[in-house]
Amino acid sequence: MNRITLLLVVFIFSTALTLTAQQKKSKKVKLTGVITDYNNNPIKGAFIFVDSLKTKAKTNKSGAYKLTLFSDANTITAVSFEHGMINLKYEGQQKINFIFPEKKKAISKKELKELGYGIKSYGNSSDGYDNYINIYEVFKSRFSGTVEVIGESIEIRGMRGAPIFLVNGSEVSNISAISPQDIKSIYVDKTRTSLYGGRGAGGVIKIKLKQ
Repeated sequence: MNRITLLLVVFIFSTALTLTAQQKKSKKVKLTGVITDYNNNPIKGAFIFVDSLKTKAKTNKSGAYKLTLFSDANTITAVSFEHGMINLKYEGQQKINFIFPEKKKAISKKELKELGYGIKSYGNSSDGYDNYINIYEVFKSRFSGTVEVIGESIEIRGMRGAPIFLVNGSEVSNISAISPQDIKSIYVDKTRTSLYGGRGAGGVIKIKLKQ
């Protein structure tokens, strides 16, 4: 196998892996669980948040809940206005139970909002972008395995330096002002960077806005 053929095989393989990884990001999975207090009494009416976004899930009289979420979610939060809130890391579990501590710490809707918990429902739109607070939360939640987000800085994993941002085909230097509600699609490109010369070493992120 000559060098050109080998490079072509590697290119096709890496492209397939990238597409497969991105497809996995949109996979929907089911999650169930039970929420109880310190004495194992079920808590009725508790809400479930996914990555700070409110879901339609609410516990019944047995303290049980069930919901559908994206497989790349990071955090599941149980909220009881009487007992407080608990955050647990999501790592693909099919079942997550919450046990509130003996000491209650009531929380209000206003406090939830101040803590950054969105009042919009999780998963209402086909891609979920409408439900995020800002564009960086979109990348942290939906592309956590592909990009790394620190503050307002985004880097594509495995690449070198900052990526090029293309919004509706035009290069921009800053995406902070883009509202998640205006986003139609996002594509992280780690393969065709040679089109941009040395500037493409950090990869390319293509954002298409709704018309």
